Amino acid sequence: MAALGQRRKPFYGWVIVGVGFFAQLLTGISFQAFSTYLVPLGQEFGWSRTALAGPRSITQAETALLGPVDGYLVDRFGPRVVMTMGVVLLGLGMVLFGLMSNIWQYYAVNIVMGFGTSFAGILVVSTAVNSWFRRKRTLAMAVTTIGFSLAGIIAVPIIVWIQTTMGWRTAAVASGITVWVIGIPAAMLLKRSPEKMGLLPDGDLPGQVEAPQTISSGHSSGGGKLDFTLREALRSFSFWFIGIGNGLNILIMSAVFVHLFVHLEQGVGISRGSAALAFTFMNAINIAGRLVGGFLGDRYPKNLLLGAGMFGTAVSLVLLAFATSIWPVLGFGAIYGFCWGMRTPLVNSISGDYFGRASYGKITGVLQLLSSPLGFSGPVLAGLLADIQGHYQTVFLTFTVLATVSGVVFFLARPPAVPERLQVSEPTLP
Repeated sequence: MAALGQRRKPFYGWVIVGVGFFAQLLTGISFQAFSTYLVPLGQEFGWSRTALAGPRSITQAETALLGPVDGYLVDRFGPRVVMTMGVVLLGLGMVLFGLMSNIWQYYAVNIVMGFGTSFAGILVVSTAVNSWFRRKRTLAMAVTTIGFSLAGIIAVPIIVWIQTTMGWRTAAVASGITVWVIGIPAAMLLKRSPEKMGLLPDGDLPGQVEAPQTISSGHSSGGGKLDFTLREALRSFSFWFIGIGNGLNILIMSAVFVHLFVHLEQGVGISRGSAALAFTFMNAINIAGRLVGGFLGDRYPKNLLLGAGMFGTAVSLVLLAFATSIWPVLGFGAIYGFCWGMRTPLVNSISGDYFGRASYGKITGVLQLLSSPLGFSGPVLAGLLADIQGHYQTVFLTFTVLATVSGVVFFLARPPAVPERLQVSEPTLP
């Protein structure tokens, strides 16, 4: 009877998911709304597309360098401390963004926001969720990252409206205050691991699920039951394939988000309101993609699903490159939004499946360091090529090729070989 009573208690892991949801919502405001400021800033200051996109590349580089630091800090001090620092810095950066008046201040405040989004971002969130879930890891990641999509559905249209009616400075300051009001109390609810509260991952009861620490020679079947060290993960081909595949994914995603509004308004020729509508539609479809990715990812090989998602992304970019009206843009939004959504929980849970829980923060931090150089080059390269050619068509067609390459690399990222120290010999027959 006592066991039944314990079984009925709500599992605190879902509180962790809720905190991660709000953290993703807040960092999503910074990431997704960035593009909406480029046209007003260009009109007020006369800066080029390359100059306007520069801070996003700098913050991507910053995130890359901070990845191992984030991983060490969250493994050492827990997610609560790191995320609290993140939301304080993110809100401060947004407020200062609304007060800046020249190019060096523009870059400086984006660096502050970069620290904030790194400390409150997906690495810290996924490390927290990974500690609380095993069998339901991908679904939990999916629910968590829906907050990022919701930022595009709710926050971005509100920010565009504030920019239009009260100015971009008011929109930036209001965003920063919102981050503080929501983010700081939410971060206080984070707990390091279920074991610290006398619980087990997924809400299992003691003795209900056995998690063996050794396995026969061969390849890990996934599920995160085996804990690799960072050194052991670095020796596997899977680690490098995941890093390269996700690096190309980040390159494409960061450049698309920085330049999308400019392309839709000045390239396709649709109104600012229509561009915001297409962006909202893309994020609505994105939520469906995240839920589907979370459902499928706990049942089928994640690397194959990631590869399929990148192939779909390639198709969507062709539509965007040749769009001349709102309808192809909506087609792009539907396919890109779904595939982007499906990829997100998969790429953030595959490391836990392949390499376990003990060193997840460090391993994911180094993966981020590996993949981010590709990501931070995307916005500036796209802006430079668009400045030279006067349009984005070649940019998005180039990204189509890179998305296809990323899909192939993800297909190659099979579960890693089990380290020798975790192997047991097969029994010898007399």
